Amino acid sequence: MPRSRRARSASPPPRAKATRRRHGALPERDLGFYTFRLSDVMTRKVAVARVTDSLEATASVMSRRRVSGVPVVDGQRRVVGVLSQKDIVRLLHDRHGLSLPGGVFDLVLDVGRAGRADLPAKCLATLKATTVGDAMSRSPVTLTPTARIDEAIRLMIERGFNRLPVVRNGKLVGIVTRTDLLTGSARPA
Repeated sequence: MPRSRRARSASPPPRAKATRRRHGALPERDLGFYTFRLSDVMTRKVAVARVTDSLEATASVMSRRRVSGVPVVDGQRRVVGVLSQKDIVRLLHDRHGLSLPGGVFDLVLDVGRAGRADLPAKCLATLKATTVGDAMSRSPVTLTPTARIDEAIRLMIERGFNRLPVVRNGKLVGIVTRTDLLTGSARPA
């Protein structure tokens, strides 16, 4: 007597059904990297600025550390703002008409196109005379080290952030950047 074939069903196997939560969400263990905490990927040695620092000094630190932004902290390491390259360029645009660059070449070409050989000197003088507090973004959004990576990703996408300061008990303990989120799973333990 020939063996009968069982009809295949379109529904997933019972085990797959059992791993799904209500509303079709996957359980946390199935999310892999997204269940990591910020403490798993954040940078702990953070370059910081103070409200009273000059933009020139802070830009120098940013350049040396190869970062595009820094948290601004008070004397107790509480985050009071964030300063980014965009904030600095926006200030130079507002004060001197520096065109908002799409890239580094735009900054160099802007001087030639505008016939303004004095522009670099004016921009440098402004950086020396202006404090971080005059250019920083206020009311920073922060997360704790126990926040999940998916929360940081959501915030960065929704708000257009490139970095988020990480605080514990109100004090800066790290920073998470888009790069940290992209490369964090490859870090050695």
